[in-house]
Amino acid sequence: MFYFLMTISYDGTDFCGWVKQKNKKTIQGELESAISKVAPNSLFKLVGASKTDSGVHALDQKVWVELNFNPNIEGFLKAINKTLPIGIKILAMESIPKSYRVRNCKYKIYKYSISFNNLDILTNRFSCYIQKNHFDFNKLKEALNIFIGQHNFINFSGLTYLESQTINPIRKVDDINVLMNDNLIEVFFKAKGFIRYQIRMIMGASIAHALNKVSLKDIIDTLNMKKNKLPYKAEACGLMLLKIKNNK
Repeated sequence: MFYFLMTISYDGTDFCGWVKQKNKKTIQGELESAISKVAPNSLFKLVGASKTDSGVHALDQKVWVELNFNPNIEGFLKAINKTLPIGIKILAMESIPKSYRVRNCKYKIYKYSISFNNLDILTNRFSCYIQKNHFDFNKLKEALNIFIGQHNFINFSGLTYLESQTINPIRKVDDINVLMNDNLIEVFFKAKGFIRYQIRMIMGASIAHALNKVSLKDIIDTLNMKKNKLPYKAEACGLMLLKIKNNK
């Protein structure tokens, strides 16, 4: 068998996330379909570094690939990219040792984008639209700062308490940076890994605080598990996997 690392990007709007699902369009499913068409008699296996959710985008998704043949990489990539739907593209492919572990990441960086202009057709698939009236940028930053560091994120995730017995909800967020430029806010999250809906629920609560819908104390108490989960989850369209730094 031969082993490779792919770097792929995608507009997640029209797809039901990374993980292959029956009767649904997913990134993994479309990639496997394209490989099957290009090399119909091949055996292969794919593992994504990050299981992005439905509607979430990626600029730097990493994919571990096992093939039962050694392709001409340049020709292979050209053929697959021609076969893939327009919203998915493979940027690079390189040979790796069998021992390579694609999910063993040093860190991942995600970006969440908020737009105050829903008429910009070049960006509205990649940002969450919010009306600027009554939005307090400083309150957004105030709320986001709460989540930096190591916490039990069970109340800011899609995990059930039963799932948390096998999936560790304790994660460390290394950094959260917030930038504002005209009608666009970009929030950058850096961590070794995230759990399901973690960033979207953090953003949902922080946006709610910026709109005076929830107090800072309520967010803190929810994070410390003194309250139940808050009813806020930011839209998937604003979230993008920006960078994965792997251990080699």
